[in-house]
Amino acid sequence: MHSFIAAMAKRFPVRLAVIAGHPAMIGTGPIGGHAVETGLVIASTDPVAADCVGARLLGFRAQAVRHLWEAGRLGLGETDMEKMDFPALGLRQAIEAFTQAAYGERLTFEHP
Repeated sequence: MHSFIAAMAKRFPVRLAVIAGHPAMIGTGPIGGHAVETGLVIASTDPVAADCVGARLLGFRAQAVRHLWEAGRLGLGETDMEKMDFPALGLRQAIEAFTQAAYGERLTFEHP
């Protein structure tokens, strides 16, 4: 399935990605998880980068999500967080806000 997602992204390029955490599913959803209102929105003209940020908020790096890794390898978008700009809310602050909303606790942040 992941290879299919990456292939479709190559065949039908997306020009704008908007991901709203309204709500976001955490845990082992959709069956065993629960919905959390995060108040966060990710928007980018690079849909791979947007999805990588969403995955990072959930605790995953691009290398751990096969379709993101494949899309990056195919040159369909950026997967390196160090090369991304966060003009409104930095990645650290977004992770802290997501963690606070999802788990009701502050995250001790080290490095993205």
